[in-house]
Amino acid sequence: MSKIKEVLHEKRGTTEEHIKQLEQEGKQGVRYTAMMPDIPFLVLGLLSDIGWIMHLIAGIIYFCGNGFHHVLDYMAVISLAAVMFGVGYIINLNKIHEKEIATRSQKNLGFGVTVYSGLAGAVIGILQITVIGISPEFVWIIVGGFLNFVSGMPIYLSFKKGIFYGIK
Repeated sequence: MSKIKEVLHEKRGTTEEHIKQLEQEGKQGVRYTAMMPDIPFLVLGLLSDIGWIMHLIAGIIYFCGNGFHHVLDYMAVISLAAVMFGVGYIINLNKIHEKEIATRSQKNLGFGVTVYSGLAGAVIGILQITVIGISPEFVWIIVGGFLNFVSGMPIYLSFKKGIFYGIK
């Protein structure tokens, strides 16, 4: 466990060094720091990843087998696209070392879009069950969307305005 903590803290240290460099250049802007310790951040992040992956796979299976027949189907595709946008944005933030210390728009476009799109997908899945009927894909979309939302929301809400260093 200490090796995992060490690796995670080293990763956060890289982010902090990047932000310090931006501060020296006067380019840091207003930042929001994820105040969640590294291990809970990792665990909740992995659970959120499992949720959006379940949501995505179940959505793909449903649409490949059934196509688009209802307005709810189009809404479901939009929620899937939004989840993928948010995940892609988080991957980009990680690549540029700004995931844990993000600007407001970075935080909202990454974590906010991912989390709320998971909730939207789950709600749309519930509506699809009531209108179209129950199917295993809808159940997995709902479970994945809620798992994404429930595990991603604490991360999203942990961001505090300002730059805070040394969070372990």
